[in-house]
Amino acid sequence: MKNFKLLTLMLAVSLVSVSCLVDDEDKTLDALANTPYVVGFNQNVANESYFEDIGAVEKTYPVNLIGGQDGNPANFDIVVNYRISPESTATEGQEFDFVENTGQLVIPAGQDYGLFGLLINTGGLDPNTPTQLILELESVEGGRANVGTINELNLLKITFVGCNSQLAGNYELTTTRADGAQTVRPETITLLGPNYFETESTGLWGTNAIGVAPDSSMNFEDICGEVFVPLQGLAQGFYSNEVYGVNLTGPDGEVDQTTLDFYMDYWITFSAGNSQYNASFERL
Repeated sequence: MKNFKLLTLMLAVSLVSVSCLVDDEDKTLDALANTPYVVGFNQNVANESYFEDIGAVEKTYPVNLIGGQDGNPANFDIVVNYRISPESTATEGQEFDFVENTGQLVIPAGQDYGLFGLLINTGGLDPNTPTQLILELESVEGGRANVGTINELNLLKITFVGCNSQLAGNYELTTTRADGAQTVRPETITLLGPNYFETESTGLWGTNAIGVAPDSSMNFEDICGEVFVPLQGLAQGFYSNEVYGVNLTGPDGEVDQTTLDFYMDYWITFSAGNSQYNASFERL
């Protein structure tokens, strides 16, 4: 909802700012309230990692209202048509099955998102090579909403992987901010779940040194040598600042599979302006 209302508010402000008369402003806001809704995926990538056959696991992925109208959900169902992109490498019946393969999904009336469901066939993942299902939102029934295409909002790339990352361990971490400020410190990487890890620190702060937050760590994923930084709150959500990878449609770093050295690039949001960081980990 935050992104949906923010985008709508920004559009309203930009339109109203060019008008000098109250009547013009009212007309602009009325026109905005009649614009079509915009739907899309808030995040373009998702990773599903399993290393043993535990049967079919159901997962859901949200399709969101990301703009249009006055910032409130629709009072009618929004029916979105989708397809499997021909660029997909995963196979239905092997890595995944649809919960309902109708070619349509619904954002229910009064809600700002709908859920797309898949069954992950945990015994069908390749142990060495990741495969990918690419879902593409094509159109919306009825013409009262459109599919967003900026920053590939119409695409969701789900990677299925059976290769098991070994990044847990001790490193020397060099973190460099975009303005050249830098810190070097020892850092321990902890495994939280399949291919999902936790650092000890974030940005230029040391361990447990982000203000009064009890935890200064951040999370990341390693998918067969590609590093991803998912959207997360700073200091494990203690602060409202957001941390996320620089690449919205692909990996944010890479692993040297011989040495297990790796790097990742990410942003931290601040009210004074966002800062970009490069974190380089050298295995000890």
